[in-house]
Amino acid sequence: MANHFDLHAALMLAAKPGPFVTLILPITGVPAADRTQFNSLLSAGKKQLLAVAPNRGWSAYESAFEPYKHGSLTNGGAQGLVIMAGATDSYHYWLHTAVEPTVTVTIRPNVLPILESRDVTGDYDLLLLNGEGFEFAQVRGGRAELVNLPVDAPVTLKQALGSELRDSGRWQRSAGAGTHYSGTGSVDAGKAADQRNYFMAVDNYVSQHFSNVDQVPLILVAGAADQGNFRKLSQNVYLDPMIRLVQGTNLAAANQSLTELTVKVSVLRHEQATQIRQDAYAKARSRERVVQDVGALATAAVQGQLGTLWLQAGANHSGHLLETGEVTTATALSRQNNLYNDLALLVAKQGGKVQVLPADEMPTRGIVAAQLRFREAVVS
Repeated sequence: MANHFDLHAALMLAAKPGPFVTLILPITGVPAADRTQFNSLLSAGKKQLLAVAPNRGWSAYESAFEPYKHGSLTNGGAQGLVIMAGATDSYHYWLHTAVEPTVTVTIRPNVLPILESRDVTGDYDLLLLNGEGFEFAQVRGGRAELVNLPVDAPVTLKQALGSELRDSGRWQRSAGAGTHYSGTGSVDAGKAADQRNYFMAVDNYVSQHFSNVDQVPLILVAGAADQGNFRKLSQNVYLDPMIRLVQGTNLAAANQSLTELTVKVSVLRHEQATQIRQDAYAKARSRERVVQDVGALATAAVQGQLGTLWLQAGANHSGHLLETGEVTTATALSRQNNLYNDLALLVAKQGGKVQVLPADEMPTRGIVAAQLRFREAVVS
């Protein structure tokens, strides 16, 4: 997805010759304004490179920016363009989350602004359900779209279960040639059985055709009674147990409600992620597995001991992390380099998790913290 940062690509790029010029351009949709901003950032990048790496000529980077000097600076609904340019290779992609205009010249590609803008909650599906039918939507890259379901999908109770006859406590139902159901009991009991069978049919269909294929969380949108009844029957392992949108569903106007629903889900998933992060930090701290001192962070990082790195957005610490774990500021380029960017790339390369967060979402009041992989590791 365009708004899911391909960290692997940046890691591959980081292994190529540098330094790296990283340009991040907000897309306003106003061509003249975007062009002016792009040219201004490009000019600033040239000056930075000359100041900190005078032996590396701009001509080595020219080809990475050439397609955008006169070409389009928009791509669908993208809100940002990111260009990472090294001396021999470059990488670009589009973001669907807001970014600030920046240009940096660093020893490794500057991934921090991109990590900050990632959609950390990821993609998910929406099941809009009531007792008579359902609609299904997929949310990818922050955009929700109703799925045009095929004619054989159990879109309504009647389609799924066929015609039903009840008479004096006996009922009979047909769901097509050769498929018949019958039973005894009250009309209410028959309706309850219909409801149960229908929810089971929907659950099976969604699991088989969507959840088991895409393996993304499924968010249920339904009234309180339908929420409870569906969840009692569901066998879908991707049905989110925590996030529940309890509200009536007007399936005829499902498309009009998607924006509102995605906003609600985003808020709930954000709250959930924040709580999980705070709990993880508190647990790690109680076990003395948290590092916050810069020196200890550098040492632990090169030893492969950092499992999770939390960084406050905009945080900067001058210096370049060496393979020995030392931090150098011996050159103009190393003094301009952001040590936290080096840490982020190294932790990601080792398979760890990196989160760049606003101050109010950090699990600690500090601007940086990390959770150790091993109990025996260095602590602050």
